[in-house]
Amino acid sequence: MQLIVIIALSILLILALIKIRYLRKGYDELTENIKDQVSGKTGVPVTLSTSDPKARRCAEALNRELKILNEEKVRFEGGNQTVKDAVTGISHDLRTPLTAIKSYLEMIEEEPDEELRKEYLARIKNRTDALSDLTEELFKYTTSSDRSDAVSHEDIEDQDIRRILEECLISFYASFGKKGIEPKITMPEAAVLARCSRKDANRIFENMIGNALKYSEGDLTIVLTSDAKVTFENPAPSLTPLTVSKLFDKYYTVNDAEGSTGLGFSIAKELIERNGGSIEASLTGTDLRIELNFAR
Repeated sequence: MQLIVIIALSILLILALIKIRYLRKGYDELTENIKDQVSGKTGVPVTLSTSDPKARRCAEALNRELKILNEEKVRFEGGNQTVKDAVTGISHDLRTPLTAIKSYLEMIEEEPDEELRKEYLARIKNRTDALSDLTEELFKYTTSSDRSDAVSHEDIEDQDIRRILEECLISFYASFGKKGIEPKITMPEAAVLARCSRKDANRIFENMIGNALKYSEGDLTIVLTSDAKVTFENPAPSLTPLTVSKLFDKYYTVNDAEGSTGLGFSIAKELIERNGGSIEASLTGTDLRIELNFAR
C-alpha cells in the first residue's frame, strides 16, 4: 500500500514538473513576444504553446492591449506627419509674401520714378494684408477651433440661422462692393431653426462668405432652405476636382497668390461637425458648391 502511494506521488510530482516546465516555456515565449512587439520586430499576435488557461488568458489580454497600443502608435505617427505638413504649409505661405515684400523694398530703393514707387508700395500693402489674413486665420484656428475648446452642450440650442446668416451678409456688404459681387440670396420668409451654438454658426457663415470672396471669379449664390440646409455657389474656374477634394484639409493651399491656406474651410468643417451637422464641397463644371447641413 505504501509503495502504491509512493508511486502515485511520484507520478503526480513528474506531472507537476512537466506542467511547470511547459508553463516556464510558455512565459518565456510570452516574454520574447513582448520584446518583439515593443521593439517593432513583429506585429503578429502573441501565441503560446502551453494549453494552460491562465497563461492563455494572459496572452489574450496582452494581445488586446498591444492592439490598442499599435492603433495609438499609428494615430501618433499620422498626427506627427500632419504637424510636419502643417509647418511646411505655413512656412510656404509665410515665405511667399515675405519674399515679395523684400523684393519690392529693394526695387523701391533703386527706383527714381515716383509713380512706380507708389505702385510697389501698393503691392507691398497687398502682401502685408495677405500676411495679416494668414496670421488672423491661424489665431482663430488655435483659439476657437481647437478640440480642447469643444462646444458645451449647454451652448447648443435652437437658433434662427436665417437671422444669423442675414447679419453676416450685412457685415460683408462693403467687401462685396469692392469685389463687384452682388450675391443672389434665397431664404424662407419664416425663421429657420437649427440645433447649434450661435457663436459657431456665426463663425461658419463668416468663413464661408470670406472664402467665397477669395475664390469667386463672378457672382455668388446663397440658398437657405427650411430644412436648415445652406448652399454657397460661385464660379471658380481655377479649381479642379482634386483641389476641391482637399478644401477641408488643414493648411492646404489652393491659391498661393491670395495667401490662402484652407483654414477657413477646415475651421468651418470642424465647427459644424461638432454641432452635429455636416459640410460637403463639389464642383459642377466651373462652379464651386459648398453645402452645409445643420442639425435640427
